[in-house]
Amino acid sequence: MLKTAIIGAGNMGGAFYHGLRQSVDEQNVHLCDHSEAKLSIAPAEYRFTDVLEATKDAECVVLAIKPQAFAKLMSDVGQAWSEKLLVSIMAGIPLSRLEKLTGSSRIVRSMPNLGAKIRRSVTGWCASKGISQEDREHVERLFQSIGLSIELDAEEKIDGFTAIAGSGPAYVFGLAELLTDAAKKLGLSDEDSSRVASEVIVAGSRLLEEGTMTAPEWRKAVTSKGGVTEAAIKVFSEKKLSEIFHEALGAGMLRSRSLSSEHE
Repeated sequence: MLKTAIIGAGNMGGAFYHGLRQSVDEQNVHLCDHSEAKLSIAPAEYRFTDVLEATKDAECVVLAIKPQAFAKLMSDVGQAWSEKLLVSIMAGIPLSRLEKLTGSSRIVRSMPNLGAKIRRSVTGWCASKGISQEDREHVERLFQSIGLSIELDAEEKIDGFTAIAGSGPAYVFGLAELLTDAAKKLGLSDEDSSRVASEVIVAGSRLLEEGTMTAPEWRKAVTSKGGVTEAAIKVFSEKKLSEIFHEALGAGMLRSRSLSSEHE
């Protein structure tokens, strides 16, 4: 396991830190942030407010900062990371710009999601040509510490992945909101409505996780001919819900692509 420094202790940086701490020796993971409060999750000897000090002995640097802060950070760092493996979870910054500003040829661009907070992230990533097999193995272990790791064979695919998996939890939460509102209209209390919506989604997810049937197979299994579920799904079909959903994901992908263009 390469010694790793995580720059940024926010939601994602903190999730990476917690995930790695459960699979490697704590001395091999440094955490850096300007906020002392956020750094409190790490032992005093492995937390830093100075980015150069945090990364001095690190072989891998995880960039878990906001994209708009990247240029300023690199003006302070200069070429200090030119020989290190760099893993970016910053949205919209392409490999070409990462290579240009850092001077490193060992770059990974990735997109984890909020599931990282419970070690259930789905992380898509793509790599520059300069990374070695050892680098790849470290990256896999890094992402597997917070969930599922999927290597993409082309950087262009990360925009679609961002719209599907990166933003995916928001769609699930949106569905939960709709189910909660529907339950309230039926007369359930706010608390019971929220509990029903949450449990329906959790139960569905666990059934899929068991792997005994696919999503289409489960949907067909609970859709009895002439029944309640069929009536509801018929409305979804008539209102072209699938077309609306794909259009929304397309809009998300285009926005991700435009962010990359802005940062080139």
